[in-house]
Amino acid sequence: MAAFVLTWNPARWDFAAGEYEDWIAKTRAGVNVDGGWSTGIRSRGIEVGDRAFLLRQHFDRGIVASGTFSSEIWEDEHWDGSGRVTTFADVSWDTALDPAERLPVEVLNREVQAYWDRMQGSGVKLTDHAADRLEEIWADHRRALGLPSR
Repeated sequence: MAAFVLTWNPARWDFAAGEYEDWIAKTRAGVNVDGGWSTGIRSRGIEVGDRAFLLRQHFDRGIVASGTFSSEIWEDEHWDGSGRVTTFADVSWDTALDPAERLPVEVLNREVQAYWDRMQGSGVKLTDHAADRLEEIWADHRRALGLPSR
């Protein structure tokens, strides 16, 4: 099972009012939230069952959500409304955190070998070592927040 980092820059796109708070409430209650997310320029390589981690960019940077891909990559109209086509994959999100509870990028830089400060878009595949380490510290972070293990 591979692991990919998807990115979210709230300065460029944000959830509808109350939508992300709904994600947080549902995942805290043990209910997965299903939906598509842009894979950036990645057009292949994601398989059903691979892991997804959502990296919040720009401010309050860090991992704020995790889930499992429930589809391979598909194309649709770009999320920016430009009419261009881009790639997406469906994710079943099992955890969504308030940005104040994020796993900070400073911890990621110290603990997980990846390019956290230079990720420019969604769909970055982690090395097996980085994916394993991220799963470990994500589980520890969730436990520290009092969240149930998945």
